[in-house]
Amino acid sequence: MINFEKYCRLFANVSIFCFFTLLLVFPKGYNYGSTVLLVGSVLFLLYTIYKKINITGFVKQNKSIFIAISFYFLTVLFFILFHGEKMKLIDNPLRAFLFLSVTIFMVYSAVKLDVLLYSIPLGSFIAGLVALYQYYILHLPAAFNEQMKIQSGDIAMSLGLFSFIIALYLFDIKKNRFALVTAIAGLFGVLASVLSLARGGWVGVPLIFVFVLYIYRNMISKKLLSIVLLSILVGGISLSTNEQFMGRILDAKNNLIHYSENSKDGSIGARLDMWKMGIYAFIEHPISGWNLKELDEYKKELADKGIVSHEFVGFSHLHNQFIDELVKKGILGGVAILGVFLVPLCSFYRKQKKFPNNKKLKLLTTLGIIHVLSTMSYCLTQAFFAHNSGNIFYFFILSLLMAFLITEKQFKSKL
Repeated sequence: MINFEKYCRLFANVSIFCFFTLLLVFPKGYNYGSTVLLVGSVLFLLYTIYKKINITGFVKQNKSIFIAISFYFLTVLFFILFHGEKMKLIDNPLRAFLFLSVTIFMVYSAVKLDVLLYSIPLGSFIAGLVALYQYYILHLPAAFNEQMKIQSGDIAMSLGLFSFIIALYLFDIKKNRFALVTAIAGLFGVLASVLSLARGGWVGVPLIFVFVLYIYRNMISKKLLSIVLLSILVGGISLSTNEQFMGRILDAKNNLIHYSENSKDGSIGARLDMWKMGIYAFIEHPISGWNLKELDEYKKELADKGIVSHEFVGFSHLHNQFIDELVKKGILGGVAILGVFLVPLCSFYRKQKKFPNNKKLKLLTTLGIIHVLSTMSYCLTQAFFAHNSGNIFYFFILSLLMAFLITEKQFKSKL
């Protein structure tokens, strides 16, 4: 049994390492590590059932999150059947539900935290290199231009933010050289997001920055804070010289101004029109939601009445995860999507408050909080879960963090 656990641990470590390092190297790099670990975890779950191994203790320690994700999956399944939609639409929610098995497998395997400390910064650094190569060598219009640049830009931003959190943890435990290297790797992740020109990934950064400073306020000296603020200032000045970056910022401003003047050009105007469609549609059917075919017809009716532009009627989702869920699944869908964010957020926050002196726990819960907050910000301007990349990125990492929280020895001993 000891050898079996050892091989399980090795398998999990390799899968996690591949997930973070290959995320943005290939168009579907998010699939490699996550899919292998998911398949292995599901097989292990079947093995535990066959051998009658008790895993209820693992589930109880994150019971609220297990319930929230299960409720999300069942809600989607119910409305697919209710509206008579294609069963293919269950793929992403089903995968999110099955990722719960990853938590169980990793706890059993007792995977060490070190794999995150190395693989996340390396993944962030690699993402930056890929973005620099594509933007400056291949001269693509934007980094990740050929692999869902909005999703990729958001993911790159998260990798950068995660790396900064890890760097603060390493400073806290006096591993200053490793911390500095990790912080530099974080800058590469942020740079990758900037070069993707995907503005949705930048929306929540100021709030997250303030939150991180608050969490680590006791260890951030005035000198370190001055260095951080100076680095941000220098970075901002450097970005202001990039014509495409500034063009994206000015384009957003002009889109908003023109939209108020009944001109709806650009991605901002498109999103505002789609959100307007969503609000009108939700008011019509707040409980039952809409069948996709009927929703398309309703959007055309709104366009015929001049309420929205015909140009944006054909999009399959409304470029806002929350509005999209409310429209297609009613209030129940809205509750379900909020649940997969707010329940983990509250869980991570409570655990951090309960054990304030546990540095590993502080790192894991901060990563969890940042993961939830950043993904929520991405969902404001994009149907992040409508794409495999966003669905896998959020739920897979959530399952990893849940597992590490359980296996962290000091935390487990106090439960």
